Amino acid sequence: MKLSHLWGVVPLLASVSLLTLACTSPPEAEKRAADAAVSAATAAGADKYAPSEFAAMTAAVKKAEYEMSNKAYKKARASYEAVKDLAEKATKAAAEKAATAAAAEKAAATAAAEKQIADLEGRWKELQGQAEAAGKKLKADQKAAWDTDAKGVAEALEGARAAVAIDAAAAKAKLASIPAVLDKWAADLAALAAPTKDRKKPAATK
Repeated sequence: MKLSHLWGVVPLLASVSLLTLACTSPPEAEKRAADAAVSAATAAGADKYAPSEFAAMTAAVKKAEYEMSNKAYKKARASYEAVKDLAEKATKAAAEKAATAAAAEKAAATAAAEKQIADLEGRWKELQGQAEAAGKKLKADQKAAWDTDAKGVAEALEGARAAVAIDAAAAKAKLASIPAVLDKWAADLAALAAPTKDRKKPAATK
């Protein structure tokens, strides 16, 4: 064989050797990439938000591991690449569904907070009417306590209304102290409005 021909054969043999080695060596790089993608999918909650995609990914992982353990490296390489693709799809699906669920939860929380605000405002308006009707029956200390509580309730309701569209939880926190105040005044004003039970009896005649 001429030397010039040898120069052409050597690179060819080197390429074949590298290809053979790639097919017979464990696909560690592909496995690492697949493992990272699976971890990302799991962290994104794919098992909860994208169960079908998660199941397909899990099945592919088992297949790849089986092939790896049986040293079917060429098949394992392809399987790990499939795992990576399936995991990426699961991550994307989970992110989309999680965002939809979060939006629905936020809307429900906002609606609940808005209803609570409306209910408390209705109760407070009713108590304000009762306090006005009580008029002079309120003692000085009761009137001072009413004014203090009225200011606190008004500020809490205003703060809740301002917060509800952004943070329903913060709005509900601002309302937390109001029910006890309303319950107290409902009892106090009801007592003032009740007729006097112990009326003085007429003096007995001898």
